Amino acid sequence: MARLPSPLQSLREQARQQLQTLLRELFDRADDALFDLADKAGNNQEQNLYFDSMREVRIRRRAIEASFFKAFDSNLLLLVEVDAHRSKAEASRSVSLDELSLVQNDELEEMVAVDGMINKSTERFADLLQPLTLRIDHLVPVKVYQKNNPVAPFPICHSFSEAIRPVRMDVKARLLLFKLFDQMVLGKLAGLYQRLNQLLIDANILPTLPSQNRGKPAGLRAGSGNTSGGENSYSGTGSSLDADHAGEVLQTLRALLGSRQQSISAPLTHDQPVLDSAGLIHLLSSAQQTAWSDVALTSPQQHAVDLRQVIQQYSARQGMPAAINPVDDDVINLVGMMFEFILEDRNLAAPMKALIGRLQIPMVKVAIADKSFFSKGGHPARRLLNEMASAALGWQEEAEDNRRGDNLFQRMETMVADILTGFESDVEIFSRMLADFRAWLDKERRRAQILEQRTLDAEDGKAKAEQARAEVNRALGLIVGERPLPEAGLAILQNAWANVMFITALKHGTSSEQWQSVSKTAELLVWSLTAAMSADSRRQLLKVVPQLLQQLRKGLESIAFNPFETTHLFKQLEVLHLARLKPPAAPEAGAVSASIATKDSVVPVSSSSAEQEPEAVAKDAAPSSVETASTIDAGLIEPGADETSVSLDVETVEPLLNSAPTLLAGESVLTAPQDELSPSLVTAEQGAETPGDEVLPDSDPHYRLVNNLTQGCWFEMTDVSGQKFRCRLAAIIRATGKYIFVNRSGMKVAEETRNSLALSLKNGRLLLLDDSMLFDRALEAVIGSLREQRGS
Repeated sequence: MARLPSPLQSLREQARQQLQTLLRELFDRADDALFDLADKAGNNQEQNLYFDSMREVRIRRRAIEASFFKAFDSNLLLLVEVDAHRSKAEASRSVSLDELSLVQNDELEEMVAVDGMINKSTERFADLLQPLTLRIDHLVPVKVYQKNNPVAPFPICHSFSEAIRPVRMDVKARLLLFKLFDQMVLGKLAGLYQRLNQLLIDANILPTLPSQNRGKPAGLRAGSGNTSGGENSYSGTGSSLDADHAGEVLQTLRALLGSRQQSISAPLTHDQPVLDSAGLIHLLSSAQQTAWSDVALTSPQQHAVDLRQVIQQYSARQGMPAAINPVDDDVINLVGMMFEFILEDRNLAAPMKALIGRLQIPMVKVAIADKSFFSKGGHPARRLLNEMASAALGWQEEAEDNRRGDNLFQRMETMVADILTGFESDVEIFSRMLADFRAWLDKERRRAQILEQRTLDAEDGKAKAEQARAEVNRALGLIVGERPLPEAGLAILQNAWANVMFITALKHGTSSEQWQSVSKTAELLVWSLTAAMSADSRRQLLKVVPQLLQQLRKGLESIAFNPFETTHLFKQLEVLHLARLKPPAAPEAGAVSASIATKDSVVPVSSSSAEQEPEAVAKDAAPSSVETASTIDAGLIEPGADETSVSLDVETVEPLLNSAPTLLAGESVLTAPQDELSPSLVTAEQGAETPGDEVLPDSDPHYRLVNNLTQGCWFEMTDVSGQKFRCRLAAIIRATGKYIFVNRSGMKVAEETRNSLALSLKNGRLLLLDDSMLFDRALEAVIGSLREQRGS
């Protein structure tokens, strides 16, 4: 669809939106209509047929719509794919009568119904269809007529007929569906055609075309079935109506040009010999190979060729008249102005502009020989020029040695040389060049897409890792809250168990049973180290600890955590649990705890820990502590829970751990308030800014520009060293707020945030490149310039 001209893409979106609405209304009405038929059925068998048909339509509704719009898009693509159109036309003509099978009665009824709908709608909307067909024909290389206009009744009806063919339904129900389609879709096409005509008029596509064709021969009407010459792809003159329109467009341009003071030719006298168009094309053919021979591609200042000087030089050599007829003179002038615009366009690098500029003389020859050059958007020469400019948009200017080794530059240089040496008057060379160039570009794009996809996959993985890290931070912050943890417990949560939660969040998500299991294990660990101790809670702790240790060990083993570090952490945890299990009133227990802590070099439990509180405080807290312990014991330590808590393989774990340096480096939010986000979480969600960067207010208009950016836009970016490079917005990672840019080869070259992008647009470090069609932009610029001069 990217190959469709921009106005045709807009037409596609408008038509799809309207047709989708009409189809939705059709299926809503079909449900009621089939139910009414079933209700009025004369017997149970007939009633069941209607009910079965109603059920089938309900089930297949989405599939029908998808098939219909797939056919709609295919019909659109046939307008720009000349070879495909020819193949389809030849295939349809190659079917003989012997190959046609006998049509069944049911199928015959359907064919009659479809043909009736088509004929009625074509006749009803002929006055709206004809200008719409001509406007679409103006945009594409394939001749457009009633049968291949994608929005005409013929393709629309056949697309719907093919879409409902797989639906198992009775012929009466099928005919009812056709009748509803005729009423609720075809019957409302007038509004669609009016909107589509206006859309193309607003895009300056044949804006002065009359809306009606009364008095025209039937063969010229867009609604007629006459296909004589209609299935040819591109011809120099086309139908008489096309020729009239081409002349009308050129006359309009010449009228605008007439007000321009400067002209490349002097006025003609009555007795002065004039060079005819054929002679002028011959002179230009002699000049086109040498006119640019002395112009370097490295010069940033390029100018269009002075064709008046070239024509005088070569006409003197060959003894031919130097005077040019006014029409050809205006054509040369118009093309020259367009190439002046092209060579001044900032969207292309200077070497690429100079390379494309060498096609000025061939384009002048095309415009002299074929007056539809300015009016027909699907002209192969125009399309080749647009395709070359589009491909060159992301090309980055390099040193001459590197440029000579660049595939794209070499390919385009060879193409230009072949046109300069091989083009005489046959415009088919542009069609062949266009087909070859597109095939080559497709291969290059596929290579770039592979690398770009790898880049985007890596960025997506980073985004998921940051999200998982943020979820772990948030979950542990909520679990711990304001409760002070002993240093050893903090180390287990932060340096060990947080990794288990991180991997679980990555692999299974935070709504999975596995995540719930590892989160409950963290809750249980925190409870075992912070809950106020009483006789009952100590009994609960004694019961819980073995299962807790088993879950912790299984989780750490599942992520291949260092066994030596695991043993060390468990020894520290054992000391803490033993200390909490000893009644504080017994001095001997305190001595044992102290000796164990000293023996294992463990940091002593803080004096603020619950086990050092007076017995009275422990008794006051006992009920809630017992309740918490019971809840944990019943809800978290379920039989077999440890078997399904985490299940990850080492090959999956290791790369994920390596992608989480912030989490594993010891940064923690375990003491952060529950209603606040950690610094690492803010970084993950909002994107890190360079220290010292200006933060724009939310009301800054440049944010609106950033919000309107879409994937695929090309930019010229200037780095901190002042070097300029070209890049394309490949992806917007919503989870992290990052904008990923790649070069023409698909390699990542930049990563920005919303704020840094707005700043770059504000200070000019980032310039949006115009990726619209170059020829059309140049022609619009020339028309605008001529109108301004005329107004002044």
